[in-house]
Amino acid sequence: MARYKELKYNGETITEKYKIDEILLDNGFNWFLDAEVENMRLEIMKETLIINAGIWYNGVWEYGVLRDVDWRSGTFMNGVIYNGVFKKITVEKGIIFNGKFLKGNVLKADVRGGEFMDVTIARDCVIEKGVKRTGSEIQMDIPQTQTQQYENFKIKKIKDFLK
Repeated sequence: MARYKELKYNGETITEKYKIDEILLDNGFNWFLDAEVENMRLEIMKETLIINAGIWYNGVWEYGVLRDVDWRSGTFMNGVIYNGVFKKITVEKGIIFNGKFLKGNVLKADVRGGEFMDVTIARDCVIEKGVKRTGSEIQMDIPQTQTQQYENFKIKKIKDFLK
């Protein structure tokens, strides 16, 4: 199968892999090239990478929008999730509007919709009423990532300095 189906960029639809890779590199999305993906329908709008459809097998999503994706495994660092199916996902930070989440961790997010089955959701998350949570998922504290530990360390140092 193909890595990409298309990339919509500057009013054009590009289908050649090498051209898509060049545009992603030119726009600072080199982290996306490390991901294992298939049949991606991508779009770049307002300097933001958007997946409109496709399969995400593994990797680290740094920032952008997921509109409809079949997520198999990986880490979502920041951005917006509109819909899709997400298995074995770790959501570091972001906004979740909808989707079906099967196994994983949500560390810090504004959860406005979706279905969560066997997903651990941290207490730091804001969860709107009506979000479906089933299975063994329990709101609890989740160990911080190294990035979160470093950010908390910086905040503590600033507070100590201001005293």
